[in-house]
Amino acid sequence: MRARSFFRVETYVSLSCPNCGYGFEDLRKSTRMFDCPSCETTLFRQADALAPMGNHGEMHETPMLVGIGDTVEAAGSRWSVLGHVRYDYGRGTWDELWAETSDGAGAWISIDEGDVVIQLPVPRSSVRAGLADELRLGAGVRVDGEVYTVTEMDSAKAAAFRGQLPEQIVLGETHRFVNATSDQGELLSGEVWDGGEAWFLGDWLDPFTLKVRRATG
Repeated sequence: MRARSFFRVETYVSLSCPNCGYGFEDLRKSTRMFDCPSCETTLFRQADALAPMGNHGEMHETPMLVGIGDTVEAAGSRWSVLGHVRYDYGRGTWDELWAETSDGAGAWISIDEGDVVIQLPVPRSSVRAGLADELRLGAGVRVDGEVYTVTEMDSAKAAAFRGQLPEQIVLGETHRFVNATSDQGELLSGEVWDGGEAWFLGDWLDPFTLKVRRATG
């Protein structure tokens, strides 16, 4: 639950697991955290080196609309799902899936009780620092000329992850989050942690309009 990314992947790297020696050919440059399929060690990539990072947490199996390895056609793009993080906010959980297009553009697909939204980052220049600390439920916030009403404020922690992720996930670390909605139905989300915050915009999607091609094998 760190500053999330939307970027293009230009190169790949070939590395080996420091625990068992398993070779990763053509590892995506965007990948920072993932599990070794041979020994199940959680690995973190920094530059061109891999380091073990503990475990990936316990993720209870539940029916999922989309999963790792699936391809999703939505919002005018085709997304390949590479990673999965589950967050716990006390009353329940929600899932975030890291996905990339064929040309390396990346985003998060959030799924909460059947609701689906594709989240892209808001440029830092569009949101003043410390904004989340000023907001209250029902308050309005203006971003790039659009007004959003705060509908939810709470805290959550990363409970488990699987697959390939573009950022380091610290299991058990608690973050505050803010959700606000525009009159047009767009979702503005903010995440706050010690030392930083990040904001994202997304459009709610009708789950029945998603075209999902399941992973094979």
